[in-house]
Amino acid sequence: MSLTLGKEIAVSTSYIKSNPAVPIYKGEETFENLFGMIYHIEIGFYEGKNEKIKEYIIIDFKEYTLSNKDKEGLLDKAKEYCQSKGKDLESNVEIFLLDNEETESFVEKLFDNMKFIRGLTTKRG
Repeated sequence: MSLTLGKEIAVSTSYIKSNPAVPIYKGEETFENLFGMIYHIEIGFYEGKNEKIKEYIIIDFKEYTLSNKDKEGLLDKAKEYCQSKGKDLESNVEIFLLDNEETESFVEKLFDNMKFIRGLTTKRG
């Protein structure tokens, strides 16, 4: 199979912003105790003439499998992060635990939620 790059496609996002990553440690703040990272992505888009923002909090953890207690702990830390940034968890923020098995599901959900992307199938003149 031969892969090629296609022509650029215009989308109606006004911006995509990646905030600084935030490490989560299990114990002291040392490299050996790094347990996960929080990635915070903001996507600006227009709905009619109004600009809106959709935010994704992605928790990438280092363990292959997690106990329910560890999952809850990571989600609690992500919620704590959101509160410290004044983010409304009820309206425009989604939190994901991300591992290799969940990557495909995350990407699919991200693009399903990005219904504001336009022009992906626009004809070119």
